[in-house]
Amino acid sequence: MNQIDTKALKENCDLRRIVEQDLGPAPMHSGRASLWKCPFHGERKGYSLAVWANGYQCFGKCQIRGDVFDWLRRYRKLDFREAVEVLGQVDISASPVSAVRSIPVTAPPPVEWQTAARQVVEQAETWLWDAPGEAALTYLLEERGLTARTIRMARLGVVIGGYREWLSMAGLRVPCGITIPWFTGETLWAVKVRRLAGRIKYSQIAGGSSSGLYRGDTLEGAKAVLFCEGEFDTLVAHQEAEPLVSAVSLGSAGTSLSDRWLIDLVTVPLILVAYDVDPAGLKGAARLQALSDRVHTIQVPKGKDITEFYKQSEEGDVFDWLARELRQARQQAIFRPDAR
Repeated sequence: MNQIDTKALKENCDLRRIVEQDLGPAPMHSGRASLWKCPFHGERKGYSLAVWANGYQCFGKCQIRGDVFDWLRRYRKLDFREAVEVLGQVDISASPVSAVRSIPVTAPPPVEWQTAARQVVEQAETWLWDAPGEAALTYLLEERGLTARTIRMARLGVVIGGYREWLSMAGLRVPCGITIPWFTGETLWAVKVRRLAGRIKYSQIAGGSSSGLYRGDTLEGAKAVLFCEGEFDTLVAHQEAEPLVSAVSLGSAGTSLSDRWLIDLVTVPLILVAYDVDPAGLKGAARLQALSDRVHTIQVPKGKDITEFYKQSEEGDVFDWLARELRQARQQAIFRPDAR
């Protein structure tokens, strides 16, 4: 009997094609992975089964993983010889076909808008660190508790002018105030502006997307993610506890998570939500918690949000608080893979 080259068989097939034959078109997909409800633990809500061309893993309750031979053995109940026959007879080299019912991935703003908005961001950064930006810089350092390093990392800036004023910059109408760019890698999703006075605290440069995730590029490879209600809370959490968690934000408690980010979140073992302790924050946290059993809602020990807690506490308290919450969540095995 000739020796079977299992390595060649696996390299010449796309496992996503096999799973598509078994489970139907993927409800969600990206260039890297397709997602399905996991059939091995009867998942009813969420999509915990991630399938790549060369392997699969459930990031929910059962944590099952394997290659194409494992899939054929587990799902189709085939023995090794039967699996080899399947791989040798079926055309499975093509990429999975996108289905009509697949959820589209939200696109970022047009390149033209991103190019113009980057010019605004760069000018605002310059102004922040010059004499006219002194008041805004003092606000970030003293009122928000951010370090100069954090401010530069986040590329915060300021558009000089009254809190009701708007400027024309790079062909865009820009509100005056502290600029908060939403970069994900090289992609600029939005630029929010924190007014320095007035009833309406936040504005946004028109043309940006409301479907971004602040610091969304930190999801890949994260062991734990912390959802904060606003960008400044997110930056405080990053500044004080980034080794423990990757801090992200939707910008407000009322914003829902776009399907674009669910694909990246499915690989994160534990998700914490620390929204403000008020009705809006509790409602927003509940909305995220309903997405998956891996989501765990927490509250700051004192104050209404992370920034207030940080300013009222001693050095290291934010780190210690999040470390305790992570230990407790892991000990209780609150990894909610399919919310019921």
